[in-house]
Amino acid sequence: MDNDVETWANLASDYWKLLRSCERVSESLPEGRSERFAAQLRFSSGRLTQHLAALEIELATFEGQPFGPQIPAVAINHEEFADADSLIVDKAIEPAIIYKGQVVHSARVAIKKADDHVPRD
Repeated sequence: MDNDVETWANLASDYWKLLRSCERVSESLPEGRSERFAAQLRFSSGRLTQHLAALEIELATFEGQPFGPQIPAVAINHEEFADADSLIVDKAIEPAIIYKGQVVHSARVAIKKADDHVPRD
């Protein structure tokens, strides 16, 4: 991967983290403001996806998916579940960066036991 793609990939990851932080902040806003803010976040997230698609870069979080060697992710809390049989990705800390179908950077995720899983709407 050339330096330009690496730079764009890192910028995209940082932008994704900023959007996630803004989502958490929006939850504490008054109802009228939170709806407008959430709409702006959805728009910005969609634009990020469009720009990355033009560069053949995608971000993947794997949230809600089974955790294991089949996904390019490192669990930050894996030691808590060393004896667990079935794990899922609870939330992404950093997304995986995929360029032209090849994983450039693995995701950093938090995991939990699959039987603790409550499907998200």
